[in-house]
Amino acid sequence: MGSKKKRNRKAGRMAMGQRQELMDAQATAQAQYDADYGRLRDASDVTDFYADLQAAQIDPLDMQLAQTQQAQIGNLGPAGSYQAQGYDAEGYDAMTTNVAGLARGADTGLSNVFNNLQVSTAGAELEAQEADQALAASQDMMMQMGGGGGATALAQQAARSKAGIRADIDKQVKANEMARATGEQALQRDLLAQGNLASQFDLGQQQFNAGAVNQARQFTAQQRNQAAQFGAAAQNQAAQFNVGQANNFALQRFGAENQMNQFNAQASNNAFAQQANAVNNAIARNADLQAQFDMNKAAGQSQAQSNQYDALMGIFEIATNQLNEADRELGANTAVIQQAAMSGGLFGNTKDFKREAYRNKGGGTLFGGGKGAMQGNATSIYGPSTGIGG
Repeated sequence: MGSKKKRNRKAGRMAMGQRQELMDAQATAQAQYDADYGRLRDASDVTDFYADLQAAQIDPLDMQLAQTQQAQIGNLGPAGSYQAQGYDAEGYDAMTTNVAGLARGADTGLSNVFNNLQVSTAGAELEAQEADQALAASQDMMMQMGGGGGATALAQQAARSKAGIRADIDKQVKANEMARATGEQALQRDLLAQGNLASQFDLGQQQFNAGAVNQARQFTAQQRNQAAQFGAAAQNQAAQFNVGQANNFALQRFGAENQMNQFNAQASNNAFAQQANAVNNAIARNADLQAQFDMNKAAGQSQAQSNQYDALMGIFEIATNQLNEADRELGANTAVIQQAAMSGGLFGNTKDFKREAYRNKGGGTLFGGGKGAMQGNATSIYGPSTGIGG
């Protein structure tokens, strides 16, 4: 037990000999620590290099608008027309028959021949004369014969004879006249029938001829009308075909012009659109490159600041390690001295251990509290400290 205290006191004396050096080293480490901590704290005020960055914006007024070209509509002229070719229909004058040659009524030639019959007196006069002569002769004879009465009878007989003669002659004359009238009437009837038959034949021939002539004229007029109609139809068809061809050509040319104008307008619009797209892409690309440049610049500045902070942090860690090492060595030194003090005889009197020479430079004792290692120049390893204890 006594030898152990001796060893403790001996170690305490050695520790007392090293204490000032350790306290100086701890103070130096503390000062370095405080300085590095101050720089690290100053560096902790991080600058946000992205704060002032703004998203790249493109002014729409800077964008180039694609120009458009309106397709011109071709001019379609008026549709061609044609005058229809007509024709004058040719008629004909129909030939008519004349029936005036036919006997009608009193013009038929028929007459009553008996109207002209007369009583013949020549026979009567001759018979009377002969009777007178016979009577005269008889009277002469009777006178010569001397008979007067017989003359009267004779005269009567002569008168009857003359009357009979006259009647017979007259009968014959009348019969002849009747036969002649009858024959004349038959002759006139036959002649009229023959005339009427001839007139009917002439009328039929005239009707036939008029029909043939009319048919020929009608056929000729019809043929001429058909020819004129065919000619007019052919001319109209030719004119209509020519007008249709002209209209089709004009319509095709109109469509071709419109198609060409549309193609040219589309090509121009495509060219304008491609040009505007190229300009707009260039503007957008420049804005994007500027934004990337600003981002990269801010990233570089932030990285530089981070690297600087990391360097200061590294230095601070070194200072912290050095301070911790100095605190550890000073603490071990203090522990040895405390052990020696508890063994007695190190300073003769225990209260001598609190002498000024063995106080730490921070104003506290080796066993009491004082400023921490990170807050002052020296402190006890058992007191509050931002070094080992903190």
